[in-house]
Amino acid sequence: MKRLLALSLLLSAVTGLAAPVTPGNLLIYRVGDGSAALSTAATPVFLDEYSPLGSLVQTFALPSSGATALTAVGNATTEGIMSLSQDGSLVLFTGYRKNAGGTSPASDAPGTTPRVIGTFSPSLGLFDTSISLTDANGTIRSATSTDGSSLFYVGTSAGVRYVASPGPSSTSVVVDSRNSRQALLRDNRLFVSNGSTSLTPKVQDYGVLPTGPVASNAVVVLTTADAVNGIAFFDLDAGVAGVDTLYALSTVEGRLRKYTFDGSAWNASGFLSTTAQNLNGLAVGGAVNLFLTTGSSLLSVTDTSGYGGTLSGTPTTLATAGANTAFRGIVQVVPEPASMALLAIGAALLMRRWAR
Repeated sequence: MKRLLALSLLLSAVTGLAAPVTPGNLLIYRVGDGSAALSTAATPVFLDEYSPLGSLVQTFALPSSGATALTAVGNATTEGIMSLSQDGSLVLFTGYRKNAGGTSPASDAPGTTPRVIGTFSPSLGLFDTSISLTDANGTIRSATSTDGSSLFYVGTSAGVRYVASPGPSSTSVVVDSRNSRQALLRDNRLFVSNGSTSLTPKVQDYGVLPTGPVASNAVVVLTTADAVNGIAFFDLDAGVAGVDTLYALSTVEGRLRKYTFDGSAWNASGFLSTTAQNLNGLAVGGAVNLFLTTGSSLLSVTDTSGYGGTLSGTPTTLATAGANTAFRGIVQVVPEPASMALLAIGAALLMRRWAR
């Protein structure tokens, strides 16, 4: 009897990793439940898991009311950007602490409607929407972190902000006041895209883990009328320290642009036409498999040109969003070594117990 009870508990512990996301699969930030047209109102948010071939696997519904609510503006195309923490352990995303159906959350003062940072553990299938900011004005679009717990940076329409002590009522420090979109950490450096119409740098490098106002270095320079939303960095050349390849979605001109770092400067390496707003992917050898989202579609494109090569490939549609819903941010989940080791240990223990 004791052995059966122990086995039952062990099985419960393993299946308690409930609906983990399969490594290599995609998570998409979706707004809307299909019941009403998308508008400026606070709208329910869902995290949809898709296979790399475009098959829907499962859906995680985020709280849409109460003390843990995370909603989004239904028709705001620059919201809902997702990213992996720098260590790959957690998915990060943002929204508003306002009940679904409430009017224009981005227009509310943060003391009335706090801006929310959400995290999701792919290995456990669990999300946390407890972190909120009581001093971040405007539209909140993205968040990034080294490990998803100790510090955060957020991109908002009112600037880039640093959150040193994330919690239920966090405050933040302005790093830069420009209109910002995706904030992303790579090699402990903060990179941010923006849609500012007064500046030509559209992707900036703020250096190593800034904790206050700091000057930035331009990575991507376009015209003042242009805007960059989603960005993704890769390390394709061992001879260049750190990330050396950047893909950026220039949304005004409708282009996926590629840039290559030669050790001293970022250089343009071609573009493809697309209306996508967000992207993510994985490098496999010298090729990069990218996944992109428009409001209505999930797309894929593979760039086989490698480090310094001119961007190649043709976007292919894999899936479409349902009526009265829209795709926003996207990440491709990578295996977390510690979690994979725990799963392997759990499986081995199960095998040993069943063998007895």
